[in-house]
Amino acid sequence: MRIMENFLDKSNLSERIYYYLRNQIVQNQMPPGTRINYEQLASDLNVSRMPLREAVNQLSQDGLIEVKPRSGTFVNTPKRQDIEDLYDLRRALEELSVELAIPEIPLSIIEKLEDETSYSEEQLNKRIVEPFFDADRNLHRTLIDYSNNIRLQQIWKSIETQVQWVGVIITTNLDRPFAANDMHKEILRAIKKRETDTAKQLMRDHINQIKAFTISDHGQ
Repeated sequence: MRIMENFLDKSNLSERIYYYLRNQIVQNQMPPGTRINYEQLASDLNVSRMPLREAVNQLSQDGLIEVKPRSGTFVNTPKRQDIEDLYDLRRALEELSVELAIPEIPLSIIEKLEDETSYSEEQLNKRIVEPFFDADRNLHRTLIDYSNNIRLQQIWKSIETQVQWVGVIITTNLDRPFAANDMHKEILRAIKKRETDTAKQLMRDHINQIKAFTISDHGQ
């Protein structure tokens, strides 16, 4: 069945295929290890193979897809070194974002983030994880935005897709988002009090915790 008739519009076709597939991967609709069936995807999306291959090549550059010579093309499976590299970089970026954002972020924004975190907890208690994903992305992105550091924001943008992807993967164990949400509450409490050193340490602990979870669950 063709799932996206609007792919018939050829303008920016490979880009739109790229965003569609990226969303499927990041939302874990195409889990790690999924084989990319070009013929089936081309039929489902009603597109030719050329723009599909262009989109897959871009996803490969993003680290979401792995091309294995003589074996095929697969959704990437996180490897231990990749996870360590990603989270070491993320920890440095997010500690700095906390330090820079604390003098700038308004109380109203902090309280909005607190409300989202509380709602996430309510939904997690019902085994509904989507609000947690939204609150998690918004919290970290908001701190990056309020850093007012363009270079930091650019580097974050370059890894954000992988961060989101790995974040979805680890929620196969519901204990993981519960633990992360608890850390979010502590981080926001320190930010609200403008306790920079405490907030930075909590963010460092938070990223280290996620790194350990991810390596334990998926690091090869």
